[in-house]
Amino acid sequence: MTGEQSEIEQYITCLKSLTQYRLKVIIAGNHDLTLEPAFYEKNWERWHRGRKQDCEHIGRLIRDPSLAIDHGIIYLENQQFVDNVTGLKFYGSPYQPEFNNWAFNLPMNSAEIKQVWSRIPADVDVLVTHGPPAHILDTNSAGEHTGCPQLLAHIISAKPRLHIFGHIHEAYGQLEHGPTIFVNASICNLSYQPVQAPIVVDLELKATKGTTWVI
Repeated sequence: MTGEQSEIEQYITCLKSLTQYRLKVIIAGNHDLTLEPAFYEKNWERWHRGRKQDCEHIGRLIRDPSLAIDHGIIYLENQQFVDNVTGLKFYGSPYQPEFNNWAFNLPMNSAEIKQVWSRIPADVDVLVTHGPPAHILDTNSAGEHTGCPQLLAHIISAKPRLHIFGHIHEAYGQLEHGPTIFVNASICNLSYQPVQAPIVVDLELKATKGTTWVI
């Protein structure tokens, strides 16, 4: 799982098959190397020696407008999506604190990561990030808290109704703290086996019409 074109194509095919769900809101993560071209250009030989991937083409695949129009697949990269059918406001970001020199990493406590989180809208309903906030479903197998303190600070301010993340596979689960439901939705265990069940969360909705992008 390193962002190869075949993997992205299989993922899109899987999402298209989920016709029972009107919207599929997705983000990248640290394994999606090719979706961060600047990082990939410097580091591709670490994973893909002799078979360099075409980042531009792969990026077009996942950002193809027809995915949203025809299949309800919404890819967010530091972007907001407002779905007026449900009244829900989504925001998604792939970034996380530095982790073994993978994609979408920024230094902990840095101005760069603070700037990323500062873009989280104050009125967001559903926040989707790759990594967890500090001290919330972020404990790794060594018992260490690995979440981002700066992300937690913005969550406390924005008060989303739901925050969905992953990355720390062994911290899978959900909890409710204050106004926010937190879900570590890691499907894979530490051995990258997809054995952890999807988590379903019900949110009360207000029905309106249409959809709007806010970027």
